[in-house]
Amino acid sequence: MQHVFKKRNVIIGLLLVVVAFGGFKVLNHKKVEVQATIKNVKTQKVAIGSLSTLVDYASKFDPVQEVQVFPKTGGKVSSLNVDIGDKVTSGQVLFTLDTAELQAQLQIQQAALAASQANLSRTSLTSEQTLNKSQITYNDAKDNYEKTKTLYDVGAVSKQELDSAKTKYDNADIDLKAAQKDLATVAAEAQVEQARASVNSAQIQLNNVTVVSPISGIVSAKDVKVGGIASSQSGSVTVIDSSSMIAEISVPDIVIGKIQVGQTVPVSINAIKDKSLSGAIDRISPNTNSKDNSYLVKVKIDNSQHDLIAGMFIKILLPAENRNNILMVPNQAIRMENNVNYLYVVINGIVKKVAVTVGISNNVNTEVAGNITEGTDIILEGQSFLNEGEKVNIVQ
Repeated sequence: MQHVFKKRNVIIGLLLVVVAFGGFKVLNHKKVEVQATIKNVKTQKVAIGSLSTLVDYASKFDPVQEVQVFPKTGGKVSSLNVDIGDKVTSGQVLFTLDTAELQAQLQIQQAALAASQANLSRTSLTSEQTLNKSQITYNDAKDNYEKTKTLYDVGAVSKQELDSAKTKYDNADIDLKAAQKDLATVAAEAQVEQARASVNSAQIQLNNVTVVSPISGIVSAKDVKVGGIASSQSGSVTVIDSSSMIAEISVPDIVIGKIQVGQTVPVSINAIKDKSLSGAIDRISPNTNSKDNSYLVKVKIDNSQHDLIAGMFIKILLPAENRNNILMVPNQAIRMENNVNYLYVVINGIVKKVAVTVGISNNVNTEVAGNITEGTDIILEGQSFLNEGEKVNIVQ
């Protein structure tokens, strides 16, 4: 009987040890679980800075440069070297015109020039001979008049003989001056210059049969075809430089003083919601539109990747109100509960709710005021899963 009792006591003792060990494990397990419930939170410090509210203005993309290239002379298109969508460089040949008719015109003008030059040579020779003869006649008439006047002064000849000598002298002088002016040669020289100008004009027209792009860019349109007629008024290839885009907006006078040339502004594309861009203010018109008292503003957007297309509708964001030296926090840090705005802050590892008053806001930050200071850690996300007084772990 005593042996059975001792055996039962041993069994009970073993059971107590097992239960105690199991309880120890459970308690330790719960302790681990409590430690595991400390949440990680992402924070950002309250900052002092400047904040601007933004107003969007609708616009669309236009290429920074667009050129409609016409030939400078008319003719039949003999070759077309580009198509819509092709990339071209400045000076690249777009299309050419047939040269047969212009070559013929050039040859005609060259022949006319040669004829006028030959006529000038003949006229110059004749004029030189006439001038020499007129000079001799003038010299003889002058000598004769001087001798006759000397004789007349001593009464050796009559007044009639003196008058005759004077008339011959005067006529010779007139003829000499006419020969010196050489009007025939002047006219012939003018004909040569005119013919030379006609040759140059024909040569220029012939050179202009090759139509080149004045800029580097992309062919956006063409209105020519091989065999068709092109001229300075019809038949062209349009080239756009889309390395940058230009957007125009009308800005009221209350905003114009808050922007300046070179300022970077946000740009959003209506059709691509997740694509954010920025542009630079390229030009602000110095004059207002008399109808609505607005100013024309041009914004340039980089398109070096050529992923922006002319005609896309966009919105340009400009500052409407500026505030400096204010406390501001990211928008997602603010939580509204029962019409009160709160920030969830972390102080010594413990969550605390702080009521704040909000001021101006843009799409990134909001002005706040209240029992909050610069440098305070504020929780950015997951606030709805936190309780005031809860211990948290800050992670970056």
